[in-house]
Amino acid sequence: MAEPLATLQQRWADHVRDPSMPAPEGIDARRMAVYRRLCIDSLDSLLAGSLPRLQAQLGDACWRDTVEHYYARHACHTPLFPQIAGEFAAWLGVQADLALPGWVAELAHYESTQQALHIEARDTGQQPLHAPQAGSVLALSPLVRVLGYQWPVHEDAGQNGAPTAMPTLLLLRRLGDFSLQVQELSPLAYALLSAFGDDGARAEDALQVLADLHGVAADELRTACIPLLGELCAAGVLVVPNDC
Repeated sequence: MAEPLATLQQRWADHVRDPSMPAPEGIDARRMAVYRRLCIDSLDSLLAGSLPRLQAQLGDACWRDTVEHYYARHACHTPLFPQIAGEFAAWLGVQADLALPGWVAELAHYESTQQALHIEARDTGQQPLHAPQAGSVLALSPLVRVLGYQWPVHEDAGQNGAPTAMPTLLLLRRLGDFSLQVQELSPLAYALLSAFGDDGARAEDALQVLADLHGVAADELRTACIPLLGELCAAGVLVVPNDC
């Protein structure tokens, strides 16, 4: 008795994803290999276009093995092509059985963040506040990302085996011409921007959180941070939320 169509389709899909799974009976193995190659090549091409530095630094064989492992074992949650690299990066971050270098997940996250920021649909639509006060409500611009890594993933040179002694703290911005600019952040600037986040906070509240977290006097921190806040607002990194 012939298999139900749904069962046949499932067996076909399982084998295309992972050739260790049994193929449907009665279908030429060469045809199945062609289907599999077409599917894997499409995913490989999509991810390589989004993560070119990761592909180059892993090398062809390791890259292909990683893509095939991902294709066989991960059910993608997004149907949107521009978001697949981000999902791949998140998947890499929780893989313990692939024996990949520690920098792989971080470089994938950085490159996928670059892609996501480049196509970010939201515009700031807000006027930066050039002279922030204690009661000013500020938030990160939709066109910036504040990032922290163990490896210097923004540098073109290949990553080595050990993380750097100090974390790599970055500000990634999309400029008016849609080019991306990356700047290294001081620990103070990184902590300050993280305290505001995407949702925003009153300047006074964000500074108090930092003071409590690091065990310093709020007045001293305010004195050190107010000029920095002004610079970040003038640069459009911190903005006034639309609902304020």
